[in-house]
Amino acid sequence: MKKGFMLLAGLFIWGGLLMLQGTPKIDGEIAAQMVEAVHPQAEIVAVEDTMVNKAEAYKIAYFEAGQGAGSVTIDADGHVLGH
Repeated sequence: MKKGFMLLAGLFIWGGLLMLQGTPKIDGEIAAQMVEAVHPQAEIVAVEDTMVNKAEAYKIAYFEAGQGAGSVTIDADGHVLGH
């Protein structure tokens, strides 16, 4: 019984600490690294700050040999908005 209570208390404390810490905000450099992870052969050409639906976002332009140019928009929460 005591072990179960201690486990439950530990989970509550851990969950509370995670809520206090929060999620780090994505910046242009991290957004570019996300694109590089998906397209390892690509060269990042430009990272542009933009707004999408009143939310901060980053438009990343890249060039990949054999595939051509492309761009992707990633919001500050890390969601891919357009490719």
